[in-house]
Amino acid sequence: MNDKTKALRRVQELNFAMIELALFLNTHPCDENALCIYEKVQLMHAAAKAKYEECYGPLTYEGVNTAKNEWSWVKGPWPWEGE
Repeated sequence: MNDKTKALRRVQELNFAMIELALFLNTHPCDENALCIYEKVQLMHAAAKAKYEECYGPLTYEGVNTAKNEWSWVKGPWPWEGE
């Protein structure tokens, strides 16, 4: 597995964890431990996504930095296509 694939996998893992925690919090909204973990995972996800986008380009439209790299969204391959 190359570095790009590892970085994308990390973003995906953290996104999955956020979704699972959000589902738990839907039924346990006052669970302080889960809220704390969600906050940590949310920060880790944002950092992993930013690192990926800095190295390999945007994962979504929100990641496009037009001042830095024009409209790089259309430069392939798409994030879901792999190498």
